[in-house]
Amino acid sequence: MKKSLILSACFIVLITSCNQKKSEQDTNKMLYNQVMDVHDEVMPSIDELIKLKKILQEKIENSPDLVAEKREELEQTIESIEAARRGMMSWMREFRPEEFTGDELTSYLEEEMKRVQTVKDNMLDALEKGRKNAQE
Repeated sequence: MKKSLILSACFIVLITSCNQKKSEQDTNKMLYNQVMDVHDEVMPSIDELIKLKKILQEKIENSPDLVAEKREELEQTIESIEAARRGMMSWMREFRPEEFTGDELTSYLEEEMKRVQTVKDNMLDALEKGRKNAQE
């Protein structure tokens, strides 16, 4: 009787442990997918950022009589575009979920979600400024 109770208890602990691991894996998979969704949403905009940067640089080069304030605005927009592009490239280089497991992976992915959201916000802001200045 004692043996069957001990075996039953061990079995319950094993099942509970497996269920927790499965739940943790599901959570991490969901978090990973959310991080990648944000990345995938804005990554295609890199090409447009590069084109906008080129347009603004040509605007500066082809307008020697450009008002100083406008020149400064264009230069700041170019820097914003370049910073946003570098931010995405750095984030992609540094994103290493394979180096973590379990709770550490969950924490890592939660932090990476914040980082990639910042990258997204910077890219969208740079795109908006770039488009506005390219049209003027």
